[in-house]
Amino acid sequence: MMPFKNYGIKDGLSDNNVQAVIRDDRGLLWVGTDFGIYWFDGKRFYQPQIKTNVGQLYVSGFYKDRKGVIWTQTFFNGIYKYQDGRFSNYMVYPLLKNAARNSVDAMLQVSDNKYVVINQNCAYLFDGKKFSLFDPANDILKTKTNAVTQLPDETIVFSTDSGVFLYHFKKNNPVPDDIAFKGKQVSKVIITPLQLWVLSATELLCFKNSGLTSFSGRAIKYFKNKPIKEVTAGKNDEIWAIADNGSMWAFDDTVFKVKNNKITRYTNRNGLPQNIQQIYCDKEGLVWFSNRKGLCMLGDEYYEFNNIVNGRFDNPVSALAFDKKNNLWIGTVNGLAIKKDNEYHFYRQINGLAVGYVSWMSADSLGMLIAGTDAGVLKTDGNTIKKHLDIHATAMTREGGGTYWFGGITGSVWKCNGGSLKEFKMDRSIPEMITAMQIRKDCLWIGYRDRGIVKYRIKNDSLIQVKDFSSMLGFPDMRIRCTAADKNGNLVWGTRTNGIFIFSASTDRELAHINTQNGLNANWIKDVKCGTGNKLYLATNNGINIISGDYKTPVVKRIKINDDNINRETNCILKENDAFYVGTNEGVLNWMPGKTLKDTVPPSVYFTKITIQGLKKFSVDPYTANAGTILLPYDQHFISFEFAGISLKTPENVLYHYILNGQDNEWGPLTEHNDVAYNLKPGNYTFKVEAKNGDGVWSRRAAVFQFVIKPPFWQTWWFILLVGIAIIITAYSAYRYKLSKILALELLRNKISTDLHDDIGSTLSSISILSEVAAREKEQKSKRMLGEINERSHLLMEKMDDIVWSISSQNDTVGNLFIRIQQFASSVLEAKDIDYEVNIPEKIRGMKLDMQRKQHIYLILKEAINNLIKYSDCSAVSIDAEYTGGKLNVKVKDDGKGFDMNKIQPGNGLYNMKKRAVAMRGKLIITTSPGNGTEVCLSVQIE
Repeated sequence: MMPFKNYGIKDGLSDNNVQAVIRDDRGLLWVGTDFGIYWFDGKRFYQPQIKTNVGQLYVSGFYKDRKGVIWTQTFFNGIYKYQDGRFSNYMVYPLLKNAARNSVDAMLQVSDNKYVVINQNCAYLFDGKKFSLFDPANDILKTKTNAVTQLPDETIVFSTDSGVFLYHFKKNNPVPDDIAFKGKQVSKVIITPLQLWVLSATELLCFKNSGLTSFSGRAIKYFKNKPIKEVTAGKNDEIWAIADNGSMWAFDDTVFKVKNNKITRYTNRNGLPQNIQQIYCDKEGLVWFSNRKGLCMLGDEYYEFNNIVNGRFDNPVSALAFDKKNNLWIGTVNGLAIKKDNEYHFYRQINGLAVGYVSWMSADSLGMLIAGTDAGVLKTDGNTIKKHLDIHATAMTREGGGTYWFGGITGSVWKCNGGSLKEFKMDRSIPEMITAMQIRKDCLWIGYRDRGIVKYRIKNDSLIQVKDFSSMLGFPDMRIRCTAADKNGNLVWGTRTNGIFIFSASTDRELAHINTQNGLNANWIKDVKCGTGNKLYLATNNGINIISGDYKTPVVKRIKINDDNINRETNCILKENDAFYVGTNEGVLNWMPGKTLKDTVPPSVYFTKITIQGLKKFSVDPYTANAGTILLPYDQHFISFEFAGISLKTPENVLYHYILNGQDNEWGPLTEHNDVAYNLKPGNYTFKVEAKNGDGVWSRRAAVFQFVIKPPFWQTWWFILLVGIAIIITAYSAYRYKLSKILALELLRNKISTDLHDDIGSTLSSISILSEVAAREKEQKSKRMLGEINERSHLLMEKMDDIVWSISSQNDTVGNLFIRIQQFASSVLEAKDIDYEVNIPEKIRGMKLDMQRKQHIYLILKEAINNLIKYSDCSAVSIDAEYTGGKLNVKVKDDGKGFDMNKIQPGNGLYNMKKRAVAMRGKLIITTSPGNGTEVCLSVQIE
């Protein structure tokens, strides 16, 4: 098996019958099937939609012209040109849309606006719009044209069933030059930088490319009388050929690679898929095989895998070794095998005994190979196998001079020197399988299946236990499976469940313990080999690990083979020069890391999808590098991106980092995820993403998308300006209002001051004068003056009481106002024996009144009550209050004699009442008529 990578329906293709492939300048692979075109980015297949003229889009081939434009050749639907994100269709016979003559087999650009198109073995000239016969005078080109190519001197070469026809253009018209291989069936001519290749019905010819139009000269012949149906040129001047097995559905396809006169054969035995239809070699050196079961890719041929099958079942490989003739011997669970000339020969029995499980194999300096098996220790010189020792040795170590030590399945230990075998006695017998051994000077280290490691001193024919490395002494999970010694003599032990332990053979000190916590793939170490420096090669049940660096701070490299057919469980490992041989449960992997070429192609990175607010309101053409700029409203702020870095060689190793300018200050960390989503605030943003391939090469240019999320109107500058102006106006109005209140309060204070000065001052002055006069006058006149003093004193007290009441903030409610009115009314109305009632709803009693309104309303009502006492001759009075429409309405009504408003002269009292009403911006209405009483109604706006 070789590193073939297969893609099909399981990977996203809806049709497995792949006819052709090609790569465009974006790095995408175009895949042509019986049901349309797919683009492949290494991880995903995407199908662009193409309108057909008739039936389905059956792709027969692709062609990339000098400008990088991809042309699609089809059956029945002519050719399609893909440019600037759209497909344009051209029919050879546009008026015959159902005609098979619109099926195109091949095309070639011969100048800026000229293409040669072959359909149904007829050659046409296509100028980008219409088709015409290439050479109407040549009947061969009308019926027997197989392929077309162009030489470096721009000579056009037609391969036909009757030879090779050469043309050149003169004044935009094709002119015939010569005929080569006249009368011979030629399928194709290929030009490489060094050679000209001619495929005929009987052979493949190779001429030196001299740049001339002649096919004469000595040719190297390949595949004599071996039918070849297709050839194509590779990146490095090699030629790939597909054998013609005479059937469309061949189950034993064979592909050949010809390079430097060497032919390499590929079949389904080493992983080649069946039914190969086309081979395409891209600029990266990847080889693509179109077949009827999908698509297959062959990259660096850095490994080869061979199943070890004997009978119906795979044979798990347990040991590997080379003999003196450089033949690879394979130990399995069911015997031995040797690889000779790419063929495997099996040895299942020896002297009638089943070889069985091969525990180990070792070759000495002379290349003599011995193996520990269920049938005993076997020996081979490369030609014959024979039993060497009749012991069941499950472990072996060797010291100088050809001396071997063996460990047995029940804990026995033997020493073999030449043909002499001696079993050693042990001072403390351990009846357990020995799995690994190391000899160091006069000490033997033994690893047991479950017990751990025991160090013995060799004394005569006995082994004396020196030290025990087991769980009892603080070494848990020491289930030994393998061992090796590094260049410094340190002993490396592989365990079943706990990685590797490294001990110094001279001091017995533990130097390191390395397991999955240090980066290993697994803790089950099945085999270990030591390389140069401190390098260790580990075969684990989860692949191969290479350890380098200092044992205390090891660097672990995980070897990954991208082939689903190769089991991850490895049993043994052998390094030979620059190649590794790894035994698995199915066979042998030959891993050649030196043939793995560095991927130097920068991965192009593109957007595959951009979604805004989870809806498809915005679309971007798949595989777009620059998605442009858009303007979004404030409520479309959830944006997600999907992108792809194109690296077809190792797509699983592509990593990304991205940045959102406008939010991020630096690029984000590397990630394998190819999507990201954001929930953003209004602002200007630029999203950028870059890709890196498995060898650390970054994309040359980032994929970029710019967008602006507009703020809501309440966050725009003009709205903020208007709000600012409104706030200023409101603040100024509030200031003016507050100022007016302060001024009104100042006026009130001035008024109170004036009232106190005028009313109380004048009253006190008159009382003072009357007191002095009364003191000098006679008794009768003095009594009259004292009475007047008493009256004026009472009036002064009343005014003072009114002023104090009006100033107090505790009285600033409608309820307190009417309590004051009621107190005044009761004192004056009851003195006159006038019935009265005061009605005020409970709901308005708590309503607030400012000091000015409170004083004005009180004095208006007081004046109204005084007037009705003086002039109405009433017997009953009602005082009512209500609150409607934001206004306080108060009515004072009597049942007195009334008067005619037109016949009286208003006095100061009535004038002051109206003046106070105006000051409150209220309304005062007096309704009266002779004999009908009087009603005074005051209406005032209050908060």
